[in-house]
Amino acid sequence: MDLSKFDLNLLKCLMVLLQEKNTSKAAERLGVSQPAVSRSLAKIRTHFDDPLFVKQARGLGLTDRAVELAEQLPDVLAKLESCLAGQEFEPSQLTGKLRLAINNYLSESHGFAICQAVLSEAPNIELELHNYSPSTQIQLVRQTIDAAISFYPLEVSKEIRQTKITSTPVGAFCQLNHPIQGQVFTADDLLRYPIAGLILSEFNEQGMQIEKLLKPGQHLKPKFRSQQLSTILDYTASSDALCIAPRSSYTTQMQTRFRFVELSHQDKGIDMPVVLLYHNSQHRTKKYQWLTQVISSLFQDV
Repeated sequence: MDLSKFDLNLLKCLMVLLQEKNTSKAAERLGVSQPAVSRSLAKIRTHFDDPLFVKQARGLGLTDRAVELAEQLPDVLAKLESCLAGQEFEPSQLTGKLRLAINNYLSESHGFAICQAVLSEAPNIELELHNYSPSTQIQLVRQTIDAAISFYPLEVSKEIRQTKITSTPVGAFCQLNHPIQGQVFTADDLLRYPIAGLILSEFNEQGMQIEKLLKPGQHLKPKFRSQQLSTILDYTASSDALCIAPRSSYTTQMQTRFRFVELSHQDKGIDMPVVLLYHNSQHRTKKYQWLTQVISSLFQDV
């Protein structure tokens, strides 16, 4: 291929096509018409001397050459973007949408702070905060979501990087007059009181992580789990339940309804890492270095 005759703008179109495998969906993401994408694809095929895509019952299949490009192109474009940005990076010059997916606990405690911090430094972007869901990992791979925040460990694609931004102690919310005395409870208490907890996508859907602390032969039987935090808190406030949660979620507003007691195991506290997830190709870009710094600073005191 003669690079001097190649329009580099076609690479963006190609990357989106490789991710979506559908010209209509690619057109929607690029903000152009479907015929415009088809014309770009015709030029791309000519330059690469390869069909790249073949029609299938659902969408488009990739040729061997297209599979290679799908692996290499995101990193190439990220390096090109970083190179063109030069040495100076100004968040205030960022435009377009920034989409972040956050799990419910962290969204409740830090969602507004993230909104304030990001928009104060990048006032010209359109910020969207989404719930962390089963589709988030696919969106990160396709880069239709810019980044996500959740607890570690998560089983994710090798295309996704997990960067630790903080750790937060694990404990429980309980009503102000709960029978547990003091500020600490143990794994044995998990079998003495009703247990409640939030269901977080790709983290604890199959069971609660704290069950690993129980002795052999002991089994945790949560009384109530939900994807809606407000419902769990109402249940906890009206019972002797322990709502398993990170300390980072114990906001000032909650202190009028609940106590927070920390979980102790073998005379030690239990910490839960918080991670920022994004596509590997963005690791060295100034935009993502800035985003990591902004979000990390908000979690320094959890």
